[in-house]
Amino acid sequence: MHKKSTHSHEISILYNPECSKAKKAIAYAKTFSGRVLSFEYSKQKRTPTQWREIIGNLGLRPKDLLDKSKEYYQKNIRGREFEEEDWLNVLINNPELIRSPIAIRGNRALMLDNPSDILRL
Repeated sequence: MHKKSTHSHEISILYNPECSKAKKAIAYAKTFSGRVLSFEYSKQKRTPTQWREIIGNLGLRPKDLLDKSKEYYQKNIRGREFEEEDWLNVLINNPELIRSPIAIRGNRALMLDNPSDILRL
């Protein structure tokens, strides 16, 4: 994702490889798009600018992307408030806290809490 937006038929999926939802979402995406690009959160880190764009397209706050049940979140983040830039740094430095894969097509983005959510893209 080195460009502003993806081609309208191209789907990019940002994911944690240990997430079973991600594998299913990628499989769903491949059934209706000839071009599916997948990026592991930890291997292809995004810049704060890229995260701002993704979060803007999702219509969420950075905090909304986090899995609040994770032990690291409970011990280090729970109950704290950060500025936007700090939340972006939490995302960049702790991608394992992102609760679900994120699918992007053109200027639209969706959190894939269920693998079939990709069909709404």
